[in-house]
Amino acid sequence: MNGGKERETYHLTMEFPMTQIQARAVENARKEYRRAQNELRVHRLSETRYRGIPTIKSTDVKEHHGCFTYRGVSYCH
Repeated sequence: MNGGKERETYHLTMEFPMTQIQARAVENARKEYRRAQNELRVHRLSETRYRGIPTIKSTDVKEHHGCFTYRGVSYCH
């Protein structure tokens, strides 16, 4: 006894434990939530602003084929 007081311990038990299907559904919901958070984070990182106007930075690399001349200098891609 500590100081004349008894300590009671309480154990939390579920009256109706979750089934395997319910546990899997909770786990899948958490994974989906994490995936959505990651997608939003990636989208926010790719967003840029030009003079206050929101624009999305293009991640696609566009290849332009052909030869161009600018001020007498030829550029071929």
